[in-house]
Amino acid sequence: MTHPTLEEMVERELDATVPAGAHLLADRLRSRFGAALRAVVMYGSNLRRGDDAEGLLDLYALVSSYPSAYPQQPALAMGNRLLPPNVFYMEAQGERHPVRCKYAVLALDDLPRLTSFHTAEPYFWARFAQPCALVWAADAEARAVVAEALAGAIRTFVRFAVPFAGARFDARELWTRAWQATYGAEVRPERPGAADALWAANAPRFAAATALALPSLPWRVAVEAGAFAVALSPGERRRALRAWRVRRLYAKVLFFLRILRNGLIFEGGVDYVLWKIQRHSGVAITTDWRQRRHPLLALGAEAWRLYRAGAFR
Repeated sequence: MTHPTLEEMVERELDATVPAGAHLLADRLRSRFGAALRAVVMYGSNLRRGDDAEGLLDLYALVSSYPSAYPQQPALAMGNRLLPPNVFYMEAQGERHPVRCKYAVLALDDLPRLTSFHTAEPYFWARFAQPCALVWAADAEARAVVAEALAGAIRTFVRFAVPFAGARFDARELWTRAWQATYGAEVRPERPGAADALWAANAPRFAAATALALPSLPWRVAVEAGAFAVALSPGERRRALRAWRVRRLYAKVLFFLRILRNGLIFEGGVDYVLWKIQRHSGVAITTDWRQRRHPLLALGAEAWRLYRAGAFR
């Protein structure tokens, strides 16, 4: 029996059925970006549920270049290039209900680089290592770039995860421990059990991805009774974990800068960020800062209160 490659597994996932609202929103993106749009990718909880009625769909608009995506807005193009991605809000009226999304803009050529192991922060490869669907692609070449980059994201994730797992581990331990680590690289918390819930939602897929990605590791891998053992020396493990502490701080800074930048360009961006913090942390958020004489200063004070309350770290 011939086993599929990681690329073949990703190719099948790209053909997954998406909610009707995703196609409607992709059409809106095609109208907005014109010939600059190369592909639209969906990921996240709405894809897992197959639902477009609740919450925001998570979409990536992959473009040919930033200047072509924003021909009259050079500041947006520069910001997108220096600190990708730009994130925007969009909604459309479906046949039965409105559909809403947040969509991130990224150059298609940047995707392979940002999902490789040479990218220090997990912002892209941790997301794209999860199942994604291709809502629309301009041509076979764009689809091929997406598929190759998503397979690369899985390899990057698994290689990153190995030092966090024990000497012998199964796929569940590998993914959940690595997710817990990457959550710490963002300035929003995940609820206790989030990694376990993500695993449970698609355990066979993550197990299959692990088996397909492990041969690409730079270390010898042994498999016995469903458990894996990687020939990673104690010194290599310690160095990897020390390096992650530095990379995590770097990733937190970039994540915070993205929040500030995208809060300015994302319609309702501040409200969205505060809602996400409350949703993930359970810490109640007040809106009194809007009525203060200096609302931005009051918003800063509210952010400090949330930090002290453990809403984000």
